[in-house]
Amino acid sequence: MLRSLAAIIIAVIAGLAAAKSVEGGGAALAGVEAPSALYGVFLLAGWLVGAFVAAMLALMIGGRWAPLGALGAASICFAAFMTLISNPLSWMLWPGAIIAAGLGGFAAVRITGAKMQHPGLTRKHGLFDE
Repeated sequence: MLRSLAAIIIAVIAGLAAAKSVEGGGAALAGVEAPSALYGVFLLAGWLVGAFVAAMLALMIGGRWAPLGALGAASICFAAFMTLISNPLSWMLWPGAIIAAGLGGFAAVRITGAKMQHPGLTRKHGLFDE
């Protein structure tokens, strides 16, 4: 349980740092002072990279348990929504944030081969099992 909690905390911090790095680098590269379409592309790319990093790190630390990867990607999606609520950006970024975070998390789960069953749990024989 503590390992899963530490995995999510570390993964979300690293994912947010990766997303902000891509976003900031893209904004500096494009010279954006006001929100534009090019800035939106960099935001989406940052959220995709951030979700991938968060999910991948959560899966590696947490023992390839798929719900940890999904939680890491969902945290980045939540951060994307906070950005969209606080800034006057295009409405097209709302579904784009869901798609980017979902693709990042899905890619991490597929690459690592994560499973839905918790790696630390083993099946115990019950009353009616032989």
